[in-house]
Amino acid sequence: MADIAAILNETAPNRPYLVAYQLTTTDANHTKAGLAPLKVVPTDDAAHPYLGVFHNRISPTQFATYLGYSSNLSSWHTLGQMHSPASQPDMRILPDDSVLYAEEYSPSGRPYVRIQYYGNAGLTGLQALISNPAVAPTNAMTLAGTPSAKADGTPEFGRISYGGDITTPTAEINHHYYDLGQRDLQAVGILTNFENWSSSSDSAINNLITNAGGDGKIGDREIFKVGSQLYEVIEAQVHPASADDYGSWRLFLIDRTTSIVQQLSPALAGGARSLGNPTVSFVTLPPPTAGTTGAPALVFTCFVFSANNGTTPPGGHIFVYPLP
Repeated sequence: MADIAAILNETAPNRPYLVAYQLTTTDANHTKAGLAPLKVVPTDDAAHPYLGVFHNRISPTQFATYLGYSSNLSSWHTLGQMHSPASQPDMRILPDDSVLYAEEYSPSGRPYVRIQYYGNAGLTGLQALISNPAVAPTNAMTLAGTPSAKADGTPEFGRISYGGDITTPTAEINHHYYDLGQRDLQAVGILTNFENWSSSSDSAINNLITNAGGDGKIGDREIFKVGSQLYEVIEAQVHPASADDYGSWRLFLIDRTTSIVQQLSPALAGGARSLGNPTVSFVTLPPPTAGTTGAPALVFTCFVFSANNGTTPPGGHIFVYPLP
């Protein structure tokens, strides 16, 4: 856990492959847009080795989700808009190159979690999305809202069991719910056969974070595995002055095997302290020369709030760390 914390705190000894702030992406018309919050997904497509899903504002009250790609993790290109009104996307490429995708869907002011599957009719789901990010999914499901909650959102995939047939898998989907319209808390849900959905409060995580100082809203998170150890990085407000205290967001690392939790303090240039929307991805870096193999790396991204940011540029931040 100490090694993982050092990487996420950006103080580990290896020289990082990339450190960048205020990430942007450019579309086919050379229009630049913000690239946050960014989830990086490695692919087996040589022309699009890294995909990224993110959202951008399209009106004072609405967002849309987008798909982009990069060949080096630093320069990003927008492939197109995926859905609207929607935000907080997450994506997993399955072994047969079909795709599971999740987002916070807000059709009428009340956000829900929506899951979509892009299958293998003709083009693979991956190639269909690359060709047209707005392509209709093979299957889609808007999940029932949490009772007594005013919102559900920030979905993130956990364990997925998939054997090539979308009518038989099981997918763990973590998300937050706005409990009684007072506090965001964590829930864990299970979607089976792309039909049956059950979700309940993740009391163990909510209690761990609250007892570690995250006594405000508990929001977006990412679960990842290193060897046999399961970890989680999660955002939460620490002693917020109000529900809208954007300067109080902090990141926490949890060892899910031992239930040990610690607050992170990423050493960002400029001293920003308020961070959210953490993601972790494992990738292979571009090979340094033709005919060679790139090194494995951990990609950490987060959003830097404009409140309590010191001189750090607000917006999307990426840290790419080569692994031993």
